[in-house]
Amino acid sequence: FFQNVALALLAVGVIVLFTVASPGAAMIITLVVLSCIIDILGFMYALGVVIDSVSVINLVLAVGLSVDYSAHVGHCFMTKGGDDKNRRALESLADIGAAVLSGALSTFLAVAILLFSSSYVFEVLSTQFALTVGFGIIHGLVLLPVLLSILGPKPFSSAEPIDGPTEGKEEPAKGKDDEEEDDE
Repeated sequence: FFQNVALALLAVGVIVLFTVASPGAAMIITLVVLSCIIDILGFMYALGVVIDSVSVINLVLAVGLSVDYSAHVGHCFMTKGGDDKNRRALESLADIGAAVLSGALSTFLAVAILLFSSSYVFEVLSTQFALTVGFGIIHGLVLLPVLLSILGPKPFSSAEPIDGPTEGKEEPAKGKDDEEEDDE
């Protein structure tokens, strides 16, 4: 059991390293996924779900599902320029948070009907998927941005700087030369 989950986490770490292209961000994302799996295991115990072949398969799937939420937020964080990690985390959530939340909701709705099943396999599957989506979204949209704002790496060198606040700024007044060019 532990070997399967550890191998899945290792695969996630390597793939995230290649897709996010930042060792620091990849490590933080992998730790967030590990934290999510630990939480799922704890709730499995609390709900009386035993570790058997069905739950282990679903746990390995949970690794893959939970990385999805965190990887999108982590990659978006790396594309935000500037030195203010808090602002980069906030802008990342503003840009991709709604899409990640929509993806989680659609995944939950896809298996929600199975929560009412009387089949053991479907009961375990739907319970673990609900836990995966719930914890995945909490870790991806709450824990990860906090960790990135504290420990996050520098942005990609190609990252666009975040525009400053535009409130209170007025357009520069047109001079006489600008008005003459508009008339022509």
